Amino acid sequence: MADVLLDSSVVIGLVFRHAGERHACAAAFPADSNLLCSNYVIFEIARGFLRRLIALHNTSFEFRKVADLQVAATSGQRRFTYEMPTWIGAVTDYLAELEAEDGNSKSDVSLEEFRAKLRGWIRRGWKQLHTKFHTINEVGCRNDIPPPFQKLNQLLDQALPDSECGTPSACKLQIFVHSRPLEIASVVASLKALPKSKLDAETAKRIEGLNHLLSKAEMEPFEGKQCHRCGDAIICMEAPPDAQIATKNVKHFEPIAESLGKRLLAVKSATSTEPNA
Repeated sequence: MADVLLDSSVVIGLVFRHAGERHACAAAFPADSNLLCSNYVIFEIARGFLRRLIALHNTSFEFRKVADLQVAATSGQRRFTYEMPTWIGAVTDYLAELEAEDGNSKSDVSLEEFRAKLRGWIRRGWKQLHTKFHTINEVGCRNDIPPPFQKLNQLLDQALPDSECGTPSACKLQIFVHSRPLEIASVVASLKALPKSKLDAETAKRIEGLNHLLSKAEMEPFEGKQCHRCGDAIICMEAPPDAQIATKNVKHFEPIAESLGKRLLAVKSATSTEPNA
């Protein structure tokens, strides 16, 4: 059985997205694959994709219908810039599911129905993050994250302990980092050696983040955001030696995996919301 460690883009595709995307992700794996997910990836999804999905649910109370929300998400307003890809994807998934259920794909459907669907996706998705895959945690990332919940005012929330990222009593990343300084130095050197055309802002921040982690003593506090910037590198380092790393983000994972002698499995996004299209 072949181990495949999933990055957040693939886990999101398998757990939260429409049927076509779930099928496209699953089709990328060999038949005998043992799918792995790490606590680090789960936390990455919680503070990123899932937080934006919760924000979509809560912001929807400001609008009258799904079409109005869809227009706002694509309006270019600064307040929606960060959330826009997640929001558009969620609306697409909802309309695709409506069409699959009863042939209705109109965007003037009830926002309350949309919110109910979102709540179901969030609850089931959170459960599947912990049950659908074999979980690894060599990084020592948090495994006590509480699930999302609905408050009395109908808004959703999740008490993420991300303010504790970088605190030695709560975060074990520095122990992981100091157990493999040569690997991190190799990744940094490989990223610095990239041609300027590939040395984008995200990669520059990753180099900065890795150097920041290396500069700190094993039990010394560090800036939590620096850990977030190093996500792709941490996932690659945490992958078991013989495992493939499944990702849609080959551009950023490839130089890291090559420097560590690890194999990538490129996963392509679906071209249709239908699983057999």
